[in-house]
Amino acid sequence: MVYLVKKKIKGKNYLYLTKSARVKGKSKVVWQLYLGPEAKIENLKDKLSQEIKKVEYKSYVFGLPSILMKYARRLKLVEIINSEVNKREQGRSVGEYLLIACLNRCIQPVSKSNIRNWMDQTYLKIHFTKFDTYLDSNAYTNHFKYFTMENIARMEKNILQQLIKEFQIDLKDIFYDPTNYYTYINPKTQLLPRHGKSKEGRNILNIVGLSIFCSSDGGVPILHQTYPGNIMDATLFKTEFPRFVDILKTLDVDSSRITLIFDKGNLSDEVFQEIQQSGVHFICSIRPSTQKELHHLRGEDFEIFTLKNGKKVGIKEFRREIYGGRYSLFVTFNPNTNQWNGSNKMKKILKKIEEVEEYFAERLNARKWRNKTNVLQKIDRIINIKDYLNYIYFSVEGNYGELKLSISLNEEAMNEHLKTLGKSYFLTNIDDKKPDEIIWLYRQQYTVENAFKIIKNANILSIRPVYHHLDSSIRGHSFSVIIGLMLLSLIHRDVVKQFPDISFQKMLRMLSEIRVTEIKIGNVTKYQLERMTPEIRKLSNFLKLKDFLK
Repeated sequence: MVYLVKKKIKGKNYLYLTKSARVKGKSKVVWQLYLGPEAKIENLKDKLSQEIKKVEYKSYVFGLPSILMKYARRLKLVEIINSEVNKREQGRSVGEYLLIACLNRCIQPVSKSNIRNWMDQTYLKIHFTKFDTYLDSNAYTNHFKYFTMENIARMEKNILQQLIKEFQIDLKDIFYDPTNYYTYINPKTQLLPRHGKSKEGRNILNIVGLSIFCSSDGGVPILHQTYPGNIMDATLFKTEFPRFVDILKTLDVDSSRITLIFDKGNLSDEVFQEIQQSGVHFICSIRPSTQKELHHLRGEDFEIFTLKNGKKVGIKEFRREIYGGRYSLFVTFNPNTNQWNGSNKMKKILKKIEEVEEYFAERLNARKWRNKTNVLQKIDRIINIKDYLNYIYFSVEGNYGELKLSISLNEEAMNEHLKTLGKSYFLTNIDDKKPDEIIWLYRQQYTVENAFKIIKNANILSIRPVYHHLDSSIRGHSFSVIIGLMLLSLIHRDVVKQFPDISFQKMLRMLSEIRVTEIKIGNVTKYQLERMTPEIRKLSNFLKLKDFLK
């Protein structure tokens, strides 16, 4: 409820307009507005009484939209986008439409048809003058048509230039990875939604591909590509890597000081030829099947290193002629992975033995299972995996109709095999780093993998569901999500320098809890920050959020 409070300060009475509410079961003051000295207001009692009856208030999320606007302005996002499109001066610009879509993705994702209603209920309406043009799904369909592959490529190049200039983003270590996301789109003439191998296991649905180049400095996405879902990772990388190198050249970035980290799904002879010509350093994982002569290595064959996170890993270095060059090959042994893989494989093999025993418990020497050849063939089909046959001993003895089945684990062979599990293989052309530094840098690949987890999160950014059907709209939608991730990553990059213990998710939660109350008394409108916990207040002060109060 809203009520008047009289406070006596140094012998004088002062009046405050106060609103209280129950928070976690306790009555607390939500906001307080200073009205003035009691003596001065005494003569305005009747007028004040009338005005108080007209008091209106409304609460908005304040922290997240305000800081996002600040960083979008520092990035010059609207200006960069508008500079690359040819839209006449009419209504809102393409850059403003994309910015609003980005903000919505970051704060409370809704469909484009509901975006105007959402915006009218947020503090963002203070940052944008009243829309005299339409803001709905049709508006976005009409404006997303400007986001062609060529336009987005130029926009990203200029945005990257601004990231370097304004935010001093370090491009020394870059992570690359492609993913895809499923949709419910049934394409007719469109190219992007296609059947392919869904990385989320939704193979019956059409998928859209999305690749990201991500800086290790803050996990900021610097480049992306939206592509048809039926394109394989290695095929895509053949075009993505040259594009990446060309952008570095246009920005006068020395490619020889860049280290690109990617995984084994992107390997091809053509890419390694491009890498050799570009001078870019790389670290990548490779398939164990290409190094069968090293499968015999055991844990005791490795030198043990302690990584920066305190975990131990065995590393052994080799030199290999592969993919048209001579590179360093690092084989790693992870004790924890060894134990997990061993336990998992043992369970699977024992389960196969149990399946065979259960199947023939009542069938052996009945009907066709009186024939030894049929029984042996069925055992092979149940076990199914050739590798497992090395660790299972079985025999079928006896004459027709009098067969005896014996099956057991070959413990000696199995124990020897378990010692060789837990290995991974990595290739690099870097010669001036220690083995543990190489492996530690590759393990930071989780940075780009975490980016994919964030954009697929249903509560933040939420690239899915996709309510668009045109390729241009799908491309614009993906671009708005990537820009949203970029802004949030830049904010978190600055926050962790002051508050190292605040994770990405915790930062979002804290900023979402910073709210402002809009107070209307007659024709006067004021904004008052609501009460915050000490921890959130420190974050608010660090980001200088009070500067955004109107």
